[in-house]
Amino acid sequence: MTQRSAAYETVMGRLAEGGFAVLDGGIGSEVARRGGSLGAWANLANAEMPDTLRAIHADFIAAGADIISTNTFGCVELSLAAHGIHGREEELNRAAVTLALEAREHAGAERPLLVAGCMTTTSYRGPEGKVAPAEEDWALASQARILADAGVDFLMVEMLSHVERARVELAAAATAGLPVWAGFSSAVDEKSSLTLLNEPDEPLEESLRRIDLSGVEVAFIMHTRTPEVEPSLAVLRSVWDGPLGAYPHGGTYARPNWEFDDDFTPEVLAAGAERWLADGCRIVGGCCGTGPAHIAALRRVVDAVAGGG
Repeated sequence: MTQRSAAYETVMGRLAEGGFAVLDGGIGSEVARRGGSLGAWANLANAEMPDTLRAIHADFIAAGADIISTNTFGCVELSLAAHGIHGREEELNRAAVTLALEAREHAGAERPLLVAGCMTTTSYRGPEGKVAPAEEDWALASQARILADAGVDFLMVEMLSHVERARVELAAAATAGLPVWAGFSSAVDEKSSLTLLNEPDEPLEESLRRIDLSGVEVAFIMHTRTPEVEPSLAVLRSVWDGPLGAYPHGGTYARPNWEFDDDFTPEVLAAGAERWLADGCRIVGGCCGTGPAHIAALRRVVDAVAGGG
């Protein structure tokens, strides 16, 4: 049976009634912006920079986020080991959840705030070579259970960009007994056709139709360039009739750093969000390269739409 917190039920009820919610921005890239390392997807910051993580969550809440994300992208045993970090999966995941929960408590916000436990696939995170699906399934299910036990409201599975890995991750997340949200990353191929990021030889719609979304409660287009969000949402809507969301990225990952894009301003993101909300999106936020100023701009847009302004 899926467990739903009271805050989660409140937010989902609002969405069902035609309301909106704001997601936070890029946690890992914000750690890097504030002097941390993006190596190992900034997961070590959970233990080494706790004050910075609390401050990031607090700043996103103050900017207007209704949902804050744990700093656990790629924080699974297989991915950590690929970065030379062994035996710290539970420590780092639990620390990340604790920091998010503390930030939520200290914020004292009157509105319900959700904590999303972030996950992603692992087989393309480490050295060259594929990870067996069974091994990946075990690793992801382990992280899902740790996040659930630590107290997140739901699981956010991110950067779903390959059909088989998406199947593995969604199935693994479902084992934790929490609601599951799914974020798909799209791209444009050399023929200007939309695809999943790591399925360049198949149209986006065909890839999405090969993924079982029956256990998903909200679906997103995320970690996708802003120009591709709108057409990608149209494709996602053709295969999914539940709540939709969008949170694009700005900039480029140049291992081991995130290169920020000065042209990806809060105003650019807000202009995109106005179109996505008008087109049926219920949740907007930002991925890598988005900071509190971006989320504040989204909050203003959402409030204006909700108020009819």
